[in-house]
Amino acid sequence: FIQDCDRRTELAKKRLAETQEELSAEVGSKAEKVHELAEQIGKKLSSAEQMGAEGKVDESMKLMEEVEDIRKKKGLAEQEYRNSMPASSYQQQKLRVCEVCSAYLGIHDNDRRLADHFGGKLHLGFIKIREKLTELL
Repeated sequence: FIQDCDRRTELAKKRLAETQEELSAEVGSKAEKVHELAEQIGKKLSSAEQMGAEGKVDESMKLMEEVEDIRKKKGLAEQEYRNSMPASSYQQQKLRVCEVCSAYLGIHDNDRRLADHFGGKLHLGFIKIREKLTELL
């Protein structure tokens, strides 16, 4: 099952590489930085919601403060990214493949959407399956 998911992830990456125009290494690294920050925000938002639901309000508030700091960094990174790209290619949607569940994620997706992805049943299910497989091996 996991091998099938990994295969789909690799196929999706190849398909994206073929369809999306290649960015320069500098622009690519800036896009990667934006995506990593967005991923961190999504995971922390998901954790904060879960802690809030469990009644751990202080921990949840601390995570939300961290999210705000990361959002500021992401805003600066996005500005840097936009400035380094030609205007025509910025209009094109840039996608990335989730390494865990092989879903397509937009680099410019908002934080709420990413948090929903990382807290979603499919993504969390794949994490559990991968952890169990690692435990068994």
